[in-house]
Amino acid sequence: MIRSGLILCVALLAAAPAADAGAAERALCAVCALNGETEPEEVAATREYAGETVNFCSKKCAEAFDIDPAAYIFEPGPAPAIAATSLGGDVLPFIPRPGRIVLVDFWATWCKPCVKSMPEVDALYRELRERGLDVIGVAAETGKDREKNVRKFLGKQSVSYPIAVDREESPAWEAFGVKVLPTMFLIDGNGVIVRRWAGAIDMNDVRQAVEGALRPGASGE
Repeated sequence: MIRSGLILCVALLAAAPAADAGAAERALCAVCALNGETEPEEVAATREYAGETVNFCSKKCAEAFDIDPAAYIFEPGPAPAIAATSLGGDVLPFIPRPGRIVLVDFWATWCKPCVKSMPEVDALYRELRERGLDVIGVAAETGKDREKNVRKFLGKQSVSYPIAVDREESPAWEAFGVKVLPTMFLIDGNGVIVRRWAGAIDMNDVRQAVEGALRPGASGE
């Protein structure tokens, strides 16, 4: 876990307990959904947000939502005007260069789903970088040995796209509102985050979204 436990790896999450068979109303909890849950649960609380009713399986989940609603209900918006620094020392702005789009992958060495998806992310980058795709991998690690641990990991599983180790102070994952690992963001040519994937990520869906954003005119070009 990271900091106050806001970031979890979806592979470490325990399955939610089954609701009573006689429950009158069941729905997918907005907080649990971000953590990889796919089964409807008994509704224990609701909130009104952006004109919609949001359902929760517990008071605890509803309170987590109250703290940062935008982290659970995705809406397109400007990418943070910050940058990361790659292990090679290069500055990696999250707002794309003209004619480019950016896929940001928040991951960690201890997150099995993150590690599993990295070869597919790398293949996507190698295939589409000439068409305008940039990828930034941000390792959400903590501790004084975090950079050493990432370098050691990449010695065994290298990738073609640049990797940054997130800062401990004012980290990028916090600016992006990341709650679970892995989380990916697609930023279009206008610097707008147009898609977010979290937890159990469908790389086919990621590919389709990336290819769509690379089509002429898709990013306001």
